[in-house]
Amino acid sequence: MYERLVFDAPHQNEREILFSALNSYLGAVARIIPSGRAWIGGAFITRTEGVPSGLDVVLLPEDWGSLKRMTGPARDALYGLLTLRGVIVGQPAMYLDKVQPVGGLLDGFLCFPGDEETWEYTWSAHGTRGFPEVVW
Repeated sequence: MYERLVFDAPHQNEREILFSALNSYLGAVARIIPSGRAWIGGAFITRTEGVPSGLDVVLLPEDWGSLKRMTGPARDALYGLLTLRGVIVGQPAMYLDKVQPVGGLLDGFLCFPGDEETWEYTWSAHGTRGFPEVVW
């Protein structure tokens, strides 16, 4: 994936930053979700002349039961890996339209059981292209 989407692609420096964010993100995911797959999408996977603005990751956990049983710090860490919309913060009091992992360099989503076809259709640009999959 690195060779195709970073090393041999336009805007290598910007892509290097996004790839580093992805690598760190997936490392953090693997510490919280024991096993699963990640589908990579967004401008990062296209080889256009434009600078990629970000990347999207949808997580497909292998064991949903373990996620449902999460509590405390593990559950907090899981939510810290996801893009959240309409966030109300208690201290300091504020409203945020959108909170993204890795300083906003990517969007992280969780694919619920039964939604795989919808995500696959969206990620493949309605069936016209492929997308990288990472398994851990």
